[in-house]
Amino acid sequence: MSYLPFKMKYAEIVVNTPLAASGNAVQAFTYSIPARLADALALGQLVWVPFGARRVQGIVVLLGDTSPVDKTKDIDAVVDPRPFLSAARIDLARWIARTYLCSLNDAIQLMLPTGIEQEPELLIALAPDPPLENLNAKQAALVELLRRDGEAKLRALPRELRAAVEPLARRGVVVKRSLITPPRAKPKRVKSVRLISEEAIGLLPPRSQPKAQKIADVLRGEPGAVWVSAVYAGANCALHDLRRLEALGVVALEEEEVLRDSLATRTFDVVEPPKLTPEQEAAWREIEASLKSQVAGLKSQTAVDAQTETWDLGPATWDLRPATCFLLHGVTGSGKTEIYLRALDEILKQGKQGIVLVPEISLTPQTIRRFGAWFPNRLAVLHSRLSLGERYDTWRRCRDGKVDIVIGSRSALCAPLPNLGLIAIDEEHEPAYKQESVPHYHARAVALELARRVGATVILGSATPDLETYYRATRGEFRLLELPQRIMGHLQVIESEITNYQLPTSKLAVREIGANYQQARYQELPPVEIVDLRAELKAGNRSIFSRALQREMARVLAAREQVILFLNRRGTATFILCRDCGNVFKCRRCDNPMTYHGAGEQLVCHHCNRRDRVPTRCPNCMSARIRYFGTGTQKVEEEIQTMFPTARTLRWDFDVTRGKESHEAILEKFVQHQADILIGTQMIAKGLDLPLVTLVGVVSADTSLNLPDFRAGERTFQLLTQVAGRAGRSILGGKVILQTYAPDHYAIQAASRHDYGAFYARELAFRREQNYPPFSRLIRLLYTNPSDKRAAEAATQMQRLLATRIAQRGLPALDLIGPAPAFFHRVRGAYRYQLLIRGADPHALLQGLALPLGWRVDVDPVSVL
Repeated sequence: MSYLPFKMKYAEIVVNTPLAASGNAVQAFTYSIPARLADALALGQLVWVPFGARRVQGIVVLLGDTSPVDKTKDIDAVVDPRPFLSAARIDLARWIARTYLCSLNDAIQLMLPTGIEQEPELLIALAPDPPLENLNAKQAALVELLRRDGEAKLRALPRELRAAVEPLARRGVVVKRSLITPPRAKPKRVKSVRLISEEAIGLLPPRSQPKAQKIADVLRGEPGAVWVSAVYAGANCALHDLRRLEALGVVALEEEEVLRDSLATRTFDVVEPPKLTPEQEAAWREIEASLKSQVAGLKSQTAVDAQTETWDLGPATWDLRPATCFLLHGVTGSGKTEIYLRALDEILKQGKQGIVLVPEISLTPQTIRRFGAWFPNRLAVLHSRLSLGERYDTWRRCRDGKVDIVIGSRSALCAPLPNLGLIAIDEEHEPAYKQESVPHYHARAVALELARRVGATVILGSATPDLETYYRATRGEFRLLELPQRIMGHLQVIESEITNYQLPTSKLAVREIGANYQQARYQELPPVEIVDLRAELKAGNRSIFSRALQREMARVLAAREQVILFLNRRGTATFILCRDCGNVFKCRRCDNPMTYHGAGEQLVCHHCNRRDRVPTRCPNCMSARIRYFGTGTQKVEEEIQTMFPTARTLRWDFDVTRGKESHEAILEKFVQHQADILIGTQMIAKGLDLPLVTLVGVVSADTSLNLPDFRAGERTFQLLTQVAGRAGRSILGGKVILQTYAPDHYAIQAASRHDYGAFYARELAFRREQNYPPFSRLIRLLYTNPSDKRAAEAATQMQRLLATRIAQRGLPALDLIGPAPAFFHRVRGAYRYQLLIRGADPHALLQGLALPLGWRVDVDPVSVL
């Protein structure tokens, strides 16, 4: 970190306090820099500032020698001399706030480690000799409470007593004081002890000497300090015993920081990089040439190093040329990861760092194994399942340049790597890259903006790219690289699999690549059989499994191979119904049918997580004729256990993966063949490489197909193609059975042929006809209110307001769709109405418009449900 040679007088601070969610409110406040802080203040620091009657934290986002306002308050103090944000990250936060119409504080919070915030806690106590005349009932109650408890936190007081605080403070009855709460995230420090001299043990009373000698025995063989917890266990002692010995000079107590690293105990088997196939080689040569020629996007006169993110005071001049971005379109199993690995290896040779994003936490363990084999001891992981301390320590290690590669879900994009050279986004089409809470950013868009500010390269990888991404690539905005062949692997790997899994060589379902690639083999994508469930019903089959799927499962299990069964719906039954009055049991807060979960015998709302007991009688008519309808993953598991009682099953869905390492535990069991059939939701559809899986059964391909969302066809195609790609990833080959009531739908037909091109052409024509993205942009306005009537009225008023603004501003190219009740009309007790703005630039309609409380803005929504 460096500072400018001249003194700045003012600083713009983004305070950590709620501001208008529309992003049109004041984004930063100007404060004076007192003389005592003139040499200590830097861009990106966390500071304390007065804000109204409170003292709050904020981030320094700009420094200057003039103020846009006449009166300013002084900055109180610097929380940490180390900046939390670089100039590039602050500029990125401004872009997020502008693009996604959120407050700058919301955007900045994305980039800060969770738990560093501190809040002043207001404490109330009775004044000495308080005047207690003429108190009303509430004031008297507060005085009595303070007499009993001595002191109370203002926010802990009952609501009716809080109103009495200010009048009593003015009269001198109570006094207030502020206490700063410690941050939730802080360094972990542990006590350790080392042996100094045993001579003074003889000075202890005789009865204390045996324990002291035992402590010395534990420490004697250790070259350095030992954690006190180990000494407690080894010598059966306590801290006071160690302190007594410290006073005599026998031992020395010390304290050291321990970094919490989720990978600290992991070991990796280093592997030799395989030779690339011709298609991989061609793709890699393009990326390699770009990486070797890339330059930093940040150009600043004050930059210490033009190739790194600056931590200087700025202001910086940004080169806003588009970032270099590659779309790596490769079929499932085509070796996209090998390209990511080589790209990371190249930027590490240049002294830079990289970020690898995966859409689901479930993919993280497998990704870590692959990348750890190439880059042992150079990885860090960031995702929401880590403890607060692990995330905090990993963030600090990244800021300090002690991490070369960060792997994780969407939030890993905000890892503060100081010399970022590459961002790889695997399965870039996944909706999980769009954040549901404010700010509703998309990791792909933010990655491109970050890359252009720091001179990094972006690689987007997918077998089923987002239609809008592929469209941009065909127009030259991204560089399109194709990997059309599935790679079985190298002969060394194939021979290893034959030995490990005792496989007959007669089952080698592979073909040679070419004369120059004798050590590797291609493999065909698995054939997909479409089963028409309408025909199954006509034939009298009432099972959730078609006859073809039953036959194939029996064959695969007999061969001691593995099966994946996919159904994107958890639970046992999707709803229960009274057969006498037709009543469907719904969540009282969401008005949506509750799902029956046989495990635990309960009804669960999948929107608000409300849980109820399963009724024995209908609450509407008291009938006992209750029937269960629909199928979820738990029901599939029950049916399998009945049909194949000796088969070992595993279920992989949200209900069984709430633990920190549950994803890895399930995956490891299946990889080790401790189960024969894996049943799961969309978690199993992404990127998993399971050698013994020779059959994938899609129980219902129609779950998302008929939803009222213009992306329903695309989501269905992507999900089916991805889950089909889990089959046949070893020498055994594989097969996919796809069950559907809509066998002729173009998304299902294209998925059955692994034909992205056919799907893209058909879907693009539909989008062009209906003027949906990529031929327009969308902004979704969603209003929520506990009253259905008020929500409908507010939505109608907003529609009229926006229609008037369209006419006044001359924006005829914009469409308003709605207002209409959202597909999930009531969630958590609030009614929801939505309004879509469609056009080339829907932002233009919302410029300068402060949205009333209750409205949520979602720019470029991935779903309109």
